[in-house]
Parts: sequence; structure tokens; C-alpha cells
Amino acid sequence: MFKKVSDLLNVSGHNYKKNYGRSKSTSSSELFDFLSLIEKWEDIVGAKLAKVTVPLKNQRKTLTILTNHSAYSQSLSFMEDTLKKKILKIFPELRGRITKFNFIVSTEHFDKQRHDLLRRTQVHKTEKKQDKKNNEYHPQSPQFKKLRVQAENEFKDIEDKEIKEKLISIFIQSNFSKQS
Repeated sequence: MFKKVSDLLNVSGHNYKKNYGRSKSTSSSELFDFLSLIEKWEDIVGAKLAKVTVPLKNQRKTLTILTNHSAYSQSLSFMEDTLKKKILKIFPELRGRITKFNFIVSTEHFDKQRHDLLRRTQVHKTEKKQDKKNNEYHPQSPQFKKLRVQAENEFKDIEDKEIKEKLISIFIQSNFSKQS
């Protein structure tokens, strides 16, 4: 009365796993191909469009591309044949797997990406300012004056004033951060 699950999946001579399931080698090669496509995207569409577009998925022979604005979607749609040729030139194994493009417009993804980039840039600027502040010295600061006296004592035997000043400067610069 009750059929086995395997019997249900093998309805009318069709093997479910054969028709609908994927073997590990197929799915891993598809994943590799798609990741490679993402890596080479800038070479395919150019640097400017690569900043505002990204391939999202490839299903049912349709490459879905996420764009920042509908104008970019339109630009890519005009270039569809050229893009297919470039993709197939770089990835001949995708022949027959990409026949058309679909576009999704979402500024959220790119805004988040831009926000993250700006945040990282701001953190980097803050770190540079902090480093500069830590390494900055003023000729009237007590630390500078102390190091100047030490350097002058160290190089008092050198007669050439230009060389002596350069050595004093190097001495102060190399030792200032150690005293901070």
C-alpha cells in the first residue's frame, strides 16, 4: 500500500536524482565558474561599470546582474551581445549556459559597499592622523629640547655644521617616538 520514497521519486521511469539532483562535481564546477566570472567581471565590462554592477547568479541560462541604477542596466543591455562574446571568450565552458541577461536594480548593495569603503578610508585617515600626531614634534616642546641637547652632546666633535645639523635631526627623529 505505502510506497517507498525511492519509488515515489522514480515515477514513470524518470529518476528524480538524475533529472533534478546535481552531482558534487557539477555543482562545484558551476560554483568555480561563477566565482571566476565575478573575479573577471572588471575585464568584461570595464572598470567604471564593474564598480556599479556585479553578476549575481546564473540560472536557467540567464545571467542575473545586480546594478546600482537602471541606467547601468540599460547600458549593459545594449552591450549584451558583446558581453556574451567576452564572457565566452574568457570562459568557453559557459557556452550554452548563458543565453540572456536579467537585471536587478538595487542601490542598497552598492550603498552599503560605498559606506564600508568610506568607513575604512575614514579609519585609515584617523590612524594616519594619530600616527602623525604621535610622531610630530615641535621645536619648543620639552621632549624636542631634551633630545636636541642629547644630540648636540653626541655630535659635539663634528666640525662641519651642515653634517652636524643633519645628524642631530636624524637623532631627534629616530628617538622622538621612543620617548613619546
